[in-house]
Amino acid sequence: MASPPPCVVYSTLSLNTLTKRCRIDGRLYDVHLGKWMFYNPARQEKYFHVRSGKIDSTARSRPTDRQLSQMDEAEFSGRYPISVWKEALATPISRRLAEIWIASHRLHAAGLGPRPGSLIVARNYKRNFRSYGPTAGLQIENARLLSPRDPVTQEEMIAAGVRPDRYLSCVRQTINGYVSDLCSVVGVVPIDAEDEIEALAGQIDGLLTGNGAG
Repeated sequence: MASPPPCVVYSTLSLNTLTKRCRIDGRLYDVHLGKWMFYNPARQEKYFHVRSGKIDSTARSRPTDRQLSQMDEAEFSGRYPISVWKEALATPISRRLAEIWIASHRLHAAGLGPRPGSLIVARNYKRNFRSYGPTAGLQIENARLLSPRDPVTQEEMIAAGVRPDRYLSCVRQTINGYVSDLCSVVGVVPIDAEDEIEALAGQIDGLLTGNGAG
């Protein structure tokens, strides 16, 4: 990553999962709902579901807080054991966004994914009228508007320095042949990128707390 990406800062982002709309600083948008993030095609922006600084999931298989505290870590909820769910849901927004931005940058450079743009920060995030703290995301091209290509393969991703998700959903569910969905319980990550991830996550932490430049 040659230089850190710029950032767009919003005050409030309110998501209604029933109407599939979000309101950003008073303006209403239709969104495409995902289990870990949701996409605003009008602004070409993708945002995290979050809880108190950590990423969250709206998947039906997501364990409840009670299950997370009471179930044995080897027990399964959906396709993943509780121990793996705990690790995923304990991931800071800043860490996961850094991983996704860097992975997206590598995929685009190799012709395998849409172009990522600015980071996005919303200081107040609400889902179905309940507040969950700040959220973040990124600007990213709409893969549906790109010229179709042959579906990306696992081998192409690894050659580009990106590890697919555990169950290879990212290559089974491409859009126009491009990798678009990088999120899962064990999601897509850049390979050998820890220094880049830590540096970008630090920048995002500053933006989330209001100490970084927008």
